[in-house]
Amino acid sequence: MRIRSIKPEFWTSESIGRLSREARLLFIGLWSFADDSGRGRGALPAISGSLLPYDSDALKLLPKWFAELEREGMVRRYIAEDGNTYYDIPKWLKHQKIEKPSASKFPP
Repeated sequence: MRIRSIKPEFWTSESIGRLSREARLLFIGLWSFADDSGRGRGALPAISGSLLPYDSDALKLLPKWFAELEREGMVRRYIAEDGNTYYDIPKWLKHQKIEKPSASKFPP
């Protein structure tokens, strides 16, 4: 997990405003698990257990929240050649400034 910044304009963005509160929280949470290229593991049980460990209904609701993020073009989930599910944040560098980026460990 990494420390990430939330810019003040995040809260007044119209595209963010079209999301439910839960999808906004998921989006911010995904930043913490994304590597310096904006990619991370996309398995829903792992995301639920890591980001929302105290919410017993999270695993059931995550597909809905991901659908909101995908609809707005904020996140893409994909299955790579290795058969694992990952996510990518297309406008990663709009949200985060990475000083000394390391190479991604996850497939594009």
